[in-house]
Amino acid sequence: MSQLLLMLSLFSVSRTFTIRVFANFTPTEVTVSSGEGTHTIKASGNSILVDGKEESYYQAIGEKRYYLTAGDVKRSYAGGFTFFASGGELFIINYVPEQTYLASVVTSEMPDGGIEARKAQAILARTYAYKHMGNHDAGYELLDSQLSQVYRGLAADQGAVKAVEETEGLVLGYKGKVADIYYHSTCGGMTILPSDLWRGSKNEPYHRRVVDTLCSASPLYTWEDTFYLDTISQLLNLPSIPDSIHLVRDTAMLPAKGFVFFAPREIKFEYRTAVDAWDHRPKTRRFDIEIEGNLLLIHGHGYGHGVGMCQYGAMGMAKRGDNYRDILSHYFPGTQIMAVSRLGK
Repeated sequence: MSQLLLMLSLFSVSRTFTIRVFANFTPTEVTVSSGEGTHTIKASGNSILVDGKEESYYQAIGEKRYYLTAGDVKRSYAGGFTFFASGGELFIINYVPEQTYLASVVTSEMPDGGIEARKAQAILARTYAYKHMGNHDAGYELLDSQLSQVYRGLAADQGAVKAVEETEGLVLGYKGKVADIYYHSTCGGMTILPSDLWRGSKNEPYHRRVVDTLCSASPLYTWEDTFYLDTISQLLNLPSIPDSIHLVRDTAMLPAKGFVFFAPREIKFEYRTAVDAWDHRPKTRRFDIEIEGNLLLIHGHGYGHGVGMCQYGAMGMAKRGDNYRDILSHYFPGTQIMAVSRLGK
């Protein structure tokens, strides 16, 4: 593993990112095809089987395009790969050039919305990637899922490529360092602070609660959801079906931190403890609730965590004529758009 980590560090010097792909469903077997041929790679304890032969790891480097298939999912990638296993889990690490990676992220994270909004997205994607560059403790820097940034290999459209090219080398900075940025789909009326949502997180001066109704074009600006109280009561082992439920939160429009069920005595649950037992999660933690018979009705605001740039809000700003600089200064006041070469991590 030490040789692998050294190789990953060498790749990073040349602005190539190391991404763990297929991270959201972690297959135990994958087929890799390229001009060199086709191989089947399978996890086996702390080793892998390459076409049935046991290896500690396997590398695929030098081809222009690779096709990876895992179950029903097939994607194409540039760059190179290392495959290894740990505890029966298969790790698939893609070394991808910066521009290729960012164009794919912009395509996945903001499929449309106008060039200025997509330029803002490109700068944030680059900022996020550079902020996490060099973090090799796990053998990779980023995941290809929403836990980092959505990356689907060679799936970029020309508009995304243009947005990345026209912002090449630019990141969001603050006091000489790469800014700690966030973005999400739809704020539903107001963005929030990291500490409003994640316990123990640090708020930077440029993290603000920003009133934003420009995301009203989003289909999830407001939404409704329904849960059955008798099912909730059973899943949470309540003594009876609650006749009242109160949200625990700091103020209106801020995320729910928990619930108080009156069934009939008062029983408190942390937010995650409660919703982990439900059959599905609400789309965001910002909502109001009411009881109607056996139904818990949820009236939600927005989609995603709500911190940082609202993507639908950015698209709304671009539509009214704002440029990418306007967009980023709106959501991250006090930051500067700078060349990454001038900033520290």
